Amino acid sequence: MIFVNKREDALISRKRGVYMAITINQIAELCGVSRGTVDRALHNKGNVRPELAARIKDVAQEHGYTPNRAGMALSRASHPIRIGVVMHSTQTPFMQMVLDACRREAKRLSAFSTKVIFRLSLTLDPVEQVSMIEELVEQQHISGLAITTLHSILVENKLNELIEKHNLPVVTFNTDLPASKRFCYVGQDNFAAGRTSAELMRLMTGGKGIVAPIIGPSEYHFAYSERLSGFQSELERIAPDIRLRLTHLPNDDAESAMRATLDLLERLPDLAGIYAITPGYDGVCQVLLQTGRAQDVHLILHDEIPANLRYVKQGVVGFVIGQDAELQGSLPLSMLADFIQLRQRPPKRNVFTDIRVLLRYNIDNLL
Repeated sequence: MIFVNKREDALISRKRGVYMAITINQIAELCGVSRGTVDRALHNKGNVRPELAARIKDVAQEHGYTPNRAGMALSRASHPIRIGVVMHSTQTPFMQMVLDACRREAKRLSAFSTKVIFRLSLTLDPVEQVSMIEELVEQQHISGLAITTLHSILVENKLNELIEKHNLPVVTFNTDLPASKRFCYVGQDNFAAGRTSAELMRLMTGGKGIVAPIIGPSEYHFAYSERLSGFQSELERIAPDIRLRLTHLPNDDAESAMRATLDLLERLPDLAGIYAITPGYDGVCQVLLQTGRAQDVHLILHDEIPANLRYVKQGVVGFVIGQDAELQGSLPLSMLADFIQLRQRPPKRNVFTDIRVLLRYNIDNLL
């Protein structure tokens, strides 16, 4: 086959699946400019006419140009890019798993001149979270932010300010702030997870009886409130004979969950089920074991951690709703690095991790 010119050659080859990556020198030749001009245009370094820069980028895009990350890392060695990570509730077992995945990805990215700076909190304090964000931007000079957001107008306003005024790319993970102008969310669809739990509870209870959702402090925790909303709305639709008795915990810990469960069993001797939206799962399970109610009170928990799976094996827990800690911890950092270094945007605004339904028949390989 005879090709009319180099551009047609590349386009036809690409359609046939035999595309070979184009180089900066080849882009320069196609556009009739120097290699330096192409480099400045592709990496937004300035000193290139806007119309010429647009043409160079169009040629690069239609030929599938991909920057060499290793080469870029060498050029950035003395000035690595900086990505900030802000996380709350890091004392809980599942968030520890997410944090471990973040740290592994940070170590991998360090080979590409990327420094990840962590700011961790044990609380649900919006003022503290805003202060952490400001310190990362103003003192650490980060180029991107991955954050488990608190559902607060203070946090939302601060993120939107940084996104609008400083073009800071922001990825939320594990918990979302959908009203913000964040770049992408990586985590479970928590409303859908609540609906899933409702269907499982209907199956276990036969669609009748009293069911008690136990929820940790949710004023600033979007994931908690979304799970509860999904659970309530779906049960109203599919099991109108189930009566809900909602219990709010003052603290997100096992002791608070234990006291709440004891109180429920005392007040509601015919309690049929508990849906625990709290990392204080151990308190709920211990009370059901100690009172001998583990066989007649159906229990659904969140988070695929070893302790929860052992309770499933014992028959204390009917179902655990799992989510992907590894993906939640690693993908936000790689997304930000790809965007900052390669200008590659994620394909969609929400990347939902799987809703894993775990029961005693499918967990042996997880223990």
